[in-house]
Amino acid sequence: MRVVVADDHEMFREMLRLALPRSGTVQVVGEAADGLEVRRVTARLRPDVLLLDYQMPHMRSFTALVQQIRAEADAPQVVVLSGFGSLEVALRAAEGGARGYVLKSTRLAAVADAVCTVARGGVWIDPSLDRKIFEAFQRTMPRAPNQPEGLHGLTRREHEVLAQVAQGISNQEIARKLCISEQTVKTHLTRIFAKLDVKNRLAAALAFLGDRPAADPHAPSN
Repeated sequence: MRVVVADDHEMFREMLRLALPRSGTVQVVGEAADGLEVRRVTARLRPDVLLLDYQMPHMRSFTALVQQIRAEADAPQVVVLSGFGSLEVALRAAEGGARGYVLKSTRLAAVADAVCTVARGGVWIDPSLDRKIFEAFQRTMPRAPNQPEGLHGLTRREHEVLAQVAQGISNQEIARKLCISEQTVKTHLTRIFAKLDVKNRLAAALAFLGDRPAADPHAPSN
C-alpha cells in the first residue's frame, strides 16, 4: 500500500516513514507538513492511503480538506491522525469522507493495520476509542452495490475481525493482534457468517471488499 503521511511534526513523520515499511505491506511514498502541501503531494503521488493529522497549519476546515482530497481523481482513502479521541473530530472526519481514526499513541503495527483495512474499503477505528466514534464512521460509509446489507450490522469487534480475515490473516494471528482467544475469534466468525449469510471465510472477505464471489458463497469451507 502506498502511503502519504501528513503531519506538522517532522519527528513523527520520520518515525512513521521508518517504521511502517517494516510491516511488509506499506510503503511511505511522500510527506506533507501543512494543509496546502498535502493537496499538492497527494495529487502528484496518488497514494492509496493518506494519514492526515487533524491539526496542521494552513487548514481552515478539516472536513473541507478531506472532501477536497476525496473529490480528486484516484483519491486516496483517508485515515485521521490525532493525539486524542473526540466524537467531534470523528464526525468532522467521517463527514469529509475519512475511513479511519488513529491515535498517535497507538502501536505502530496498528497503524499499518489501519492502512491496509481502509485501502481495501473497510473502516478502522483505534480500539481504545469509544464505540460512538466507530458508529459515526459506519453511518457515513456508503454501501458498495455488491456488499450485503448485513455488513453494516456488524459490531465493532466483528468488523475488526472481518477486516483481518480480508487480509488473509489466520485465526491464531487475529487472536494475537486483537488480544483475544482463538476461540473468541471463531465465535465472532460464526456470528459474522450468519449476519452476512455466507458459510466460509472467502465469501465473508469478498463481501467485506464488495466483490462478487467466483464460487457459491454458501459452499462449505475447507
